[in-house]
Amino acid sequence: MDTKMYRKDFSGLGFRMACSAVLILAIQTAGQYIAVAINPDWAENMDIMLAATMVPLYVLGYPLAFLILRSKEKRTIEKHNMTPGQFILAFMMSYGLMILGNLIGVFITLGIGILKGDEVVNPLMSVVNGGNLWITAIYIVLLAPVCEEFMFRKLICDRVAKYGQGTAVVVSGLMFGLFHGNLNQFFYAFFLGSFFAFIYLKTGQLKYTIGLHMVINFIGSVLGGLLLQNVDMQTPMGLIIFALYALCVYGIALAGGVLFLVNRPKMKLEAGEITIEKGSRFKTVIGNVGMIVYCLLFLILTLVVTLR
Repeated sequence: MDTKMYRKDFSGLGFRMACSAVLILAIQTAGQYIAVAINPDWAENMDIMLAATMVPLYVLGYPLAFLILRSKEKRTIEKHNMTPGQFILAFMMSYGLMILGNLIGVFITLGIGILKGDEVVNPLMSVVNGGNLWITAIYIVLLAPVCEEFMFRKLICDRVAKYGQGTAVVVSGLMFGLFHGNLNQFFYAFFLGSFFAFIYLKTGQLKYTIGLHMVINFIGSVLGGLLLQNVDMQTPMGLIIFALYALCVYGIALAGGVLFLVNRPKMKLEAGEITIEKGSRFKTVIGNVGMIVYCLLFLILTLVVTLR
């Protein structure tokens, strides 16, 4: 077993992901500065600033990141189809994991907010509440799932699957969670990223994880945003509507959580063609220079976002 070679492989992935992330952040920041330079008043317009951030991201940022992450090693994962029933089951389980991760993030950020004497701002909520919801939906519901699934499932899992499906699931989920750059989203992004990686590895088809990603983002961002923007919680009718929404959301989540626990024994993770010994797995997969750089980059970003 050539442990050094395997560590080098994961380190290379970490460096490539770190370079992609820095490039993406630089492109987004440049878009904002250019917009403000053209017209300083645009700084107060959420829709324009969001476009100045997202258009360069999807037109330039992600395509360049895909080139950086592209591997010379051509690998394909065996393809299998999901039935409609399996897709619905996967959605409910995904939603349960998302709500669990969201609750963990909420409680942790609430605790941090109490300690520092100020609320920890959720960047996603700022976007949903601050601009035109349907324009925002184009980015969050349509574009983000396609690009993120290609980057964090296709490019990462195809490269890491040779070390075993368990390793690919953890690496994909961890990198996806950290990539969000804030504690509010880290936990549910990690849970969802790991589960989506499992689905991709078992089906070999991104269309399923993209579809799940789109549905979950739609329910959380669009439906939730419509409630926040259009329903007056101070009125009896508003409270009833919100209660029905919450009942539906948490009902699906609870059912999904139960289904996940029931089906967990059946969710077998297959070994890869390369086996990393148990005692050296963390050191090989995570404890290398490239992966440490990637993790530190986003841990610092998360700390800045949390404490500002």
